[in-house]
Amino acid sequence: MRDGARPTIVRRGDLDGDGGVELVVASASRDPGAFGLPTPYLEVFAAVDGDWRRVFDASGNAPPGAGAPGSMLAPQDQELAVGQVMEVLELADLARDGAPELVAAIANVGATSGPLELWILSMGPDGALRTEYYMRTERGGKVAVAEGRVLIEFGVYRKDDPGCCPSSFEVRTIGHDPERDAIRVLDRERTSLDPP
Repeated sequence: MRDGARPTIVRRGDLDGDGGVELVVASASRDPGAFGLPTPYLEVFAAVDGDWRRVFDASGNAPPGAGAPGSMLAPQDQELAVGQVMEVLELADLARDGAPELVAAIANVGATSGPLELWILSMGPDGALRTEYYMRTERGGKVAVAEGRVLIEFGVYRKDDPGCCPSSFEVRTIGHDPERDAIRVLDRERTSLDPP
């Protein structure tokens, strides 16, 4: 784990299906960063030859796939007054193959609520991570993981909507689609907030 950081969430699971256990650790710096928030970290550790080794660091390149951006966690931006917070970190077997996926929801925060990024990662037999699903809301949202599915609820803003008041809310259910053998949106519901 990072020097000067304290763990905030720890999850254990056999991510690559080899019978061993990986540790997924979210942590935060003890001292505030440039924006005054702790710096978040996300790391995956695997037991190799009887010793724990870091096999993924979200401060570097993001796992490829699903049209995801090149990085998960970025340095705090003092000029833009933006930081990040790990809101959700869970392991769930979304693909129904016996090896759980890593589900991370990362909030971008500043003077107001910023986008929420949802990452769903899988680990292959070679130990490499891949992004199976990625999305970014315009402003905030809530993520829940239950019964092999991920639910994300977020506001949908039209061009002239103020930050407090989206025109509608959408709930997406994400899970494994056996026909496509992919983790994708299985259902979506939108509720309008416009007056009748």
